[in-house]
Amino acid sequence: MRSQVGGDPGPSFNLARSWAHYGVSAGGPHVGAIVVWPHHVGKIVGHENGQWIVQSGNDGHAIRTRPRSLAGAIAFRSAYASAAF
Repeated sequence: MRSQVGGDPGPSFNLARSWAHYGVSAGGPHVGAIVVWPHHVGKIVGHENGQWIVQSGNDGHAIRTRPRSLAGAIAFRSAYASAAF
């Protein structure tokens, strides 16, 4: 995720939970938001057939884009108050 935002926020963001404090609150899920789970982070890149499409790294040891449940998410963040990725 560090390579997917405007500027690399640094190695402390190698820990997924750190992303819960990145940027500003996204106010909930939407395309372009960063979704944070306790041990995983991804970027919402779509919404199809009632499912959120999330791109994330280290998902089954690969970078994947797939429908994911947002259950258990602890934060939805945006890099800037009015900007999407």
